[in-house]
Amino acid sequence: SPLSIYFHLQTMENVSLESVDQMLDNYNGQEAYEALSKMERSSEVEWRLANAIYFLSNDIEDAKERRAKITEGFEFAKSAFEKDPSNAEAAKQAAILVGTLSEMASGSLEQMKLGAQFKKYLDHTIALNPEPDMVILHMRGRFSFAVASLSWLERTMACKVLNSLPSCTYDDAIKDLLAAEQIFPALDTLLFIGKAYLGKGDKEKGREYLTRVATSEAVDPVDNEHIEEAKKILGDI
Repeated sequence: SPLSIYFHLQTMENVSLESVDQMLDNYNGQEAYEALSKMERSSEVEWRLANAIYFLSNDIEDAKERRAKITEGFEFAKSAFEKDPSNAEAAKQAAILVGTLSEMASGSLEQMKLGAQFKKYLDHTIALNPEPDMVILHMRGRFSFAVASLSWLERTMACKVLNSLPSCTYDDAIKDLLAAEQIFPALDTLLFIGKAYLGKGDKEKGREYLTRVATSEAVDPVDNEHIEEAKKILGDI
């Protein structure tokens, strides 16, 4: 009957999304991307596409190509959130991707405009997730670090661009980043913990975390960048 065919198709789609989630859990971005590309563009499909594209971008060494790939992913995440503003995963993927774009920005003004979008999606993500997970804690910590690191001139410009600027400190950043590290000690989390400790003047703690990054094994080009940055900072202390 048409009804049984409908439920069969629905079950097939659910199985497909479940199998895609397993691919994403195992960082199989290409496999997930190919599977999702064959599905109808619902909010649930689009945020997963954004996630798959983010994983694929980590394997791209050329900065211009990586930025283009991340932009593609952000468009999917943004569309997923527009289709369903109650979708916490869509908000999270949008925050991750636009936050990455803001860190790759060529100038302060562009960085601040992208940073404002990041904060918007991060706020949505936090509102939709009463219990912050590792990714949310990491993103909030990095945002606090970015605000705490602004010079007086950058802060003045940011206030003009964003109308207002939250008062974030290095301690705010450290609190969230340490909580994220307890869940999973990702290299970029360790890197920013080290940088935040240096920002507040604690060189001993800063060295401790930066050394952990500098002596780690890279699994992709992005890891290599974190390791090289940690080495450079350690050399400059």
